[in-house]
Order: sequence, then C-alpha cells, then structure tokens
Amino acid sequence: EKALKKAEVKNLDAYRLVLVNGNINYEYSQLPESDEINIQSIGKTKNDAAFSESINKNIDVAKFPFAALNTAFFEDGYFIEVKKNAQLDKSIYVIHIYSEKQNVFLQPRNVVKIAQGANCKIIETSVCVSNDVVFVNSFTDIFVEENAYLRHAHFQRGNANERWVVHTQVNQAQNSRYDNYLVTLPKADLVRNNLNVELNGKNTETHLYGLYLVSDKHLVDNHSIVNHKFPNCESNQLYKGVILDGGHGVFNGKIYVQRPAQKTNAFQQNNNLLFSPNATINSKPQLEIFADDVKCSHGSTVGQFNEESLFYLRSRGIGEETARSLLVNAFAFDVAEKIHNEALRDYIEVLIEGTIEQAQR
Repeated sequence: EKALKKAEVKNLDAYRLVLVNGNINYEYSQLPESDEINIQSIGKTKNDAAFSESINKNIDVAKFPFAALNTAFFEDGYFIEVKKNAQLDKSIYVIHIYSEKQNVFLQPRNVVKIAQGANCKIIETSVCVSNDVVFVNSFTDIFVEENAYLRHAHFQRGNANERWVVHTQVNQAQNSRYDNYLVTLPKADLVRNNLNVELNGKNTETHLYGLYLVSDKHLVDNHSIVNHKFPNCESNQLYKGVILDGGHGVFNGKIYVQRPAQKTNAFQQNNNLLFSPNATINSKPQLEIFADDVKCSHGSTVGQFNEESLFYLRSRGIGEETARSLLVNAFAFDVAEKIHNEALRDYIEVLIEGTIEQAQR
C-alpha cells in the first residue's frame, strides 16, 4: 500500500494493473471487466504457439545481449491484448513494484497486442521499496496492428540502489500509429533505455517524446532505432535532457530509411540543458537514408542554464528553487504538452519541482 501511494497520480482516472517483482498482483489491481481486452500473466501464455512464434521476431539478439538474456531466463510479466476495434474508455495504469530483502536480478517479459482498429492508452511507472540492490532487465514486445493506435507513457523513478535496462520493441502494421512518452528522473544509478520501432507497413505514424533529468553520479542512457521500410510513413522524435551537477546523460537516436521507403518524413531532435560545468551529455542523432524522395532532418543542441533568466525571476520575488523549477518546466514544455492527459502533465510538473528541490539541498 505504501508503494501504491508513492505511485499515485492525482486526478488520474484509469484502470490499474499492479505487478510485484514482475508477477501480477490481482488483489490491488483494478482491471476492466470487458470482453474487448484480455490481461493475464505471461506465465500462462509463454507456452502458446503464437507467443513462441512472435518472440524476438524483429530483433537481432546478437546485437542486444540483455534482450537475449531476458529471453533465456524470463519467468513472468504481463500480457495485454486489446481486441479488434475496441475503444477503451480509460487508460491502463501499470505499476511495477520491486520489493526484495536481498540483492536481486529481475527479468520481466511483457507483451502488448493492439488488434486491428483498436485504440488504447497505457501508462507505466516503477516503485522500489527495497534497500538492497535491484537490477531490472525488462523486455516489452508491442504489436500495433492495422489502423490501431497505442499511446504509451513510461515514468521512470528510481532509488540509488536500482539499475535498469529497459528494452521496448515496437512493431507497427500499415496505417497504425504509436506514441511513446518517456520521462526519466534521478536517483537510479543506471538507466538504459532501448526503444526500437519497426515500421512494417505503409502510412504508419510514430511519435517519440522523451524527458530525462540526471543528477549527481547517475547515468541515463537513451538509445532509439526507427526503421522505415515502407513508403508514405512519418516519424517524429523529440528528446530533452536536464543534466544537474555531476550527472551524465546519453542520447543516441538512429533513423533508417530503407530504399523502398519513398515519401518518408522523419525528424529527430535532442536538446539538452546543463546546470553546471560538472554535467555531461553525449548526444548523437543519426540518419541513414537509402531512398531519394524523402524529407528528413536531425539535430542536437547543448546549452548552459541561463543565470539571467533566474535573476529576472528572483527579482520579481520568486524563490530560487521555484524559479529554477519554472525554468526547467518551460524547457520541458515542448515534450510535456504532447501528453494529452492533463493529470499526467500536472504530475510531470510536480516531479520536476521535487527533483530540483532535492538537487539544491
């Protein structure tokens, strides 16, 4: 209950799926009672032929050793299937709780299938209530079928004793849309996010938005791959980083436009704000284009915290911590505004304010 309270989002109206160390806890979950959606444990589906055929279908595990490790040793996780043409009335709020009395290495495996014409919103967050070292190596397979739409948000909040390797593999069929919102906050010693999107059909649309705040002695490492293989597709990627004193951030985004993928629109931007001379960012946006009729761009910016703006706000009677939070929220606005849920936007502002306050102590 303490962990659930920590994960609470004020005014969020959503179904709730609670997992403890990768295992579904039905007592604290509040799942929809509908034939349009199927939610169960991966432990019950991993022996099905359909699951065996789809596992690692679009990933070269030789290039992703942690994904290979997860495939070999996973035991549980969640399976969410939204049926054909289903339109869920509320989001599904997935809460991952990690609780152990000793050092542990956890490897949950998750699968999301959004059937043809369906529409779904999934929000994920993680809470650790262990004082020992917790290493989480998770893998999530997402299948968005023809004319389906999935909005997927992940709020990563860690403790100093946590290490995460989070791999998300997305497969989109023609005329589908996938939106990803990734918010990473300090404290976890290591966060490595691998987000791979395979556009396996014409007229797909993909939007990836990220916001990461990194504090002292912590590393947030974001890697993404968007693979355009068919014509008339669009992808947008905007990641923003705030690197506090002693923090280390990484952004490595790759966009591939294969030869058949004519009429592709692909855009990628990474903007970073450094709070001190001891903050570090490694930014590497990449384009590999093999088609000739495309519109593609990529860019990266790195800037220092604006002391003049801080002075202006303080001269208007605003306290230093509040002024810094306002400036960071203004910097993050381009990402936050893309989240349509007002409760989640307010939640991001609260998390940023708390992060800045702790950094100034």
